[in-house]
Amino acid sequence: TFKAQLKMLTKISLTEIKNLETNKLKMKVFNRWELEKVKINDISISNYIYFNKKYGELVPHSSGNYDKKPFKKTYCPILERLVCSLMLKSRNSGKKIKTIAIVKHAFYLLHKTTGKNPIQLLVDAISNCAPHEDSLMLSNSGQKKREAVDVSPYRKISQAIYFIAVGTKKAAFKNPKSISIALHDEILNAARNSNTSYAIKKKLDLEKNASLFR
Repeated sequence: TFKAQLKMLTKISLTEIKNLETNKLKMKVFNRWELEKVKINDISISNYIYFNKKYGELVPHSSGNYDKKPFKKTYCPILERLVCSLMLKSRNSGKKIKTIAIVKHAFYLLHKTTGKNPIQLLVDAISNCAPHEDSLMLSNSGQKKREAVDVSPYRKISQAIYFIAVGTKKAAFKNPKSISIALHDEILNAARNSNTSYAIKKKLDLEKNASLFR
């Protein structure tokens, strides 16, 4: 076998051979960016942003059935969730290879403009766009009343990714600006917590409406 031949040639232990293999086979996202140095600053959503750091994600396509069980979507890689959200209710519906190419080009532009890991910028954007408070309609003996409620971490991430995807598609629709540049601008503005971001505006609107029903 390859391990036996390598051991005979180099005369090193099997543990050292395993270390060499793991270092050699370390994968990166789009063969460019590592996942190990990505940090999640928001503690409340750290358990719901999933990265497969052991094997990496060469391409955000895992072919998983994440809708069969409740809360199984938390084990879907965060990059794949962004790709799937960009495919919803649009011209790109079902075109996953095309959407992956859009995200890849947007990440390349993020790395060129900022010099940072684009996955870290995406995580920062999601944590900034996640709403902390929302309003809910409750009915008691026929009387309806709207009240403010806290948003669960599971819904926080889902809404943040949805806002980023909707803002990207609205910015690129009937506009000479490509959807990759629109995604680049949306992630960058959301990561910087800028009010020019569509996702940040939606988050502030939700929290403002919820504050009226406390």
